[in-house]
Amino acid sequence: MQTSDIDTRIGTANTGSFSHGNTLPLTGVPFGMNYLSVQSVNEDTAWWFDPTEPQFTGIRLTHQPSPWINDFQHLQFLALTQAIAPNFEGDYRPQEATFAPDYLRLVEQTQGVTYEATNSTTGGALRFTASNDLTLRLTMPKRVTLVETTTHTLTLALQNFSACIDPDFTMWCTLRLPDAAEPATAQLADGQLDVALNTNQATIWFATSFISAAQATVNLNRLPASFEELRAADAAAWQAKFDLIAITDHHPQRVATFYHNLYRALLFPMQFYETTETGEAVHYDTTSRTVRPGKLFTNNGFWDTYKTAYPLYSLLLPTEYHSFLEGFLNSYRETGFLPRWLSPDERGMMPGTMVDAVIADAAVKQIGSELMPEFLTAMIHGAETVSDDVRYGREGLADYLKLGYVPAEIDESVNKTLDYAYSDWLISVVAGTLNDTTTQAKYAARSQNYRKLFDPAVGLMHPRLRDGEFTPDFDPLDWGSGYTEGSAWQNSFAVYQDLPGLIELTGGPRAFTAQLHRLVNQPSTYHVGTYRGVIHEMREMAALDFGQLAISNQPSFHLPYLFAVAGDAAGTQLTVKQLLLTAFNAGPTGYPGDEDNGSMSSWYLWSSLGLYPVTPGAGEYVLGIPFFDAVAIHLPNDKTLTITTTNNHNHMQFVGLRTFNGAELSNSISHNALAGGGTLASRLQLLPNPR
Repeated sequence: MQTSDIDTRIGTANTGSFSHGNTLPLTGVPFGMNYLSVQSVNEDTAWWFDPTEPQFTGIRLTHQPSPWINDFQHLQFLALTQAIAPNFEGDYRPQEATFAPDYLRLVEQTQGVTYEATNSTTGGALRFTASNDLTLRLTMPKRVTLVETTTHTLTLALQNFSACIDPDFTMWCTLRLPDAAEPATAQLADGQLDVALNTNQATIWFATSFISAAQATVNLNRLPASFEELRAADAAAWQAKFDLIAITDHHPQRVATFYHNLYRALLFPMQFYETTETGEAVHYDTTSRTVRPGKLFTNNGFWDTYKTAYPLYSLLLPTEYHSFLEGFLNSYRETGFLPRWLSPDERGMMPGTMVDAVIADAAVKQIGSELMPEFLTAMIHGAETVSDDVRYGREGLADYLKLGYVPAEIDESVNKTLDYAYSDWLISVVAGTLNDTTTQAKYAARSQNYRKLFDPAVGLMHPRLRDGEFTPDFDPLDWGSGYTEGSAWQNSFAVYQDLPGLIELTGGPRAFTAQLHRLVNQPSTYHVGTYRGVIHEMREMAALDFGQLAISNQPSFHLPYLFAVAGDAAGTQLTVKQLLLTAFNAGPTGYPGDEDNGSMSSWYLWSSLGLYPVTPGAGEYVLGIPFFDAVAIHLPNDKTLTITTTNNHNHMQFVGLRTFNGAELSNSISHNALAGGGTLASRLQLLPNPR
């Protein structure tokens, strides 16, 4: 698929009470440092774009990874042909606008201005065309300083961020203006700056830097000479990624949905380092408030992305994965702890230290092997060191070390216990790749702590008090308390490191699959529990109507594949195919819940290929049901993985025969096998194979 076929408005129809993705229509390059977007409203809100709203308030330079995190260092570009009020709201026709990964185009009706924009890693260009002379208005909320103006440039220092360790964290933005412009006369007032361009056709070039004003100029000088040349380079950056996967299928809308999800999967994490004039990578360390050498990345919540996005990068983009690892290691070096949720620095949100899975999955796939000794030290530090700052490390760690579980007196105790036990296993995995058998054995044993919260009376994980008793009045439909964004049904199966052990605790494969059938076949009801009110994840699970399988949120991502793990491959195939057919599309309502930094997009990509990384760190994929007639994946080692499907029709919901390079497969395949290339062939059929 071509870059121009992608409409970036996928998943953008949202409110604070219901999510179809909570995404933004972002234009830039994969994993860029800035993105451009259309802003619909002037309100101080994180929901500043509506795909159906014809209002237009400017082109926004943004770093927002999620409305729940909000933006930092943003500004708006607006072109005017006549004097207007400070809070201008113009009009455009969304159906006539172009929202592409590399290019934005719209016509603002009130002022009669045509906008075009394209955006590279650290800078971009905006082109305005009108019948009268133009004025450029820049709007920058909160703290902003006009640093410098020259004949054709101006430089701004912005300090408008939603949260940061450094209270003076700054982004510099340097703009190159047309020859006729008058930047020297520009006056900054109340966060707005008007610059007379004195022409009816103008191209504005801009570049940003988190290092210095001088570095912003370096970044600006690297941009191509023309708007068309920059747009072509940006389109080529996307096309190179899209061309890694070639799909042949007789369902064109499915193909479109796949590539729209691939676009979404390649936006985060965002680059947070720059290249100096002499070619060195440098970044701003908000902890020490100094510029340091090396790479850094931001805008990523590992609780979301470790499950799907990073395994995808391991197969398609191991070079980029290695760069990400370098950045995460620098985060550890500068804060003393591995990151949990970066935007721009540590937010400390969500339970667990799930970057551990990103590290271990890389280790078993031989990505960044030279970094693993230091990563192992960092992982152990997080597993053993009680942090004085709740943003870092494992919350409730003192109790976990003493009791073997996080007690119910601490919020989200079940999720934290299960995540910590999984991370303990991930430490053992990395230790194993380094032949540290002592550490491997210690943390492998500790990874069995999940057993302490399993309640055989209900077959689910049950919060446990410090005195060892399970909490009274257990209700598996209660949200909150010991569980994160869900109830016991969504959060009791996160035992990635020992699913055979969980199956055994539940009573064996037959009892376990019966529990999964209860999970999906009961009503999609919920009790608000300790949330004390309805949150959007509750509504989204109810709207999806797959029982308690809330594919609308990350804790449920692996649940459809547990049928196959327990020997019921047909249960996985039927459930996954129905989700693919009903829960996703390429439009503004494209997702059943928050997309979250590429995590849900990557779930769709994996599932439509017929594969799923149930246990990052294990180097294996559980087999589901493929969705396309033929897929060719061009691997980084110049080999090709081909996935073919016969009888690929909606009513064929089960896999009859599956082979890899001619040999019949059961329910899984290794990463090494896939990375070596070959042909994965499936034949679909109407009914499941007899058991």
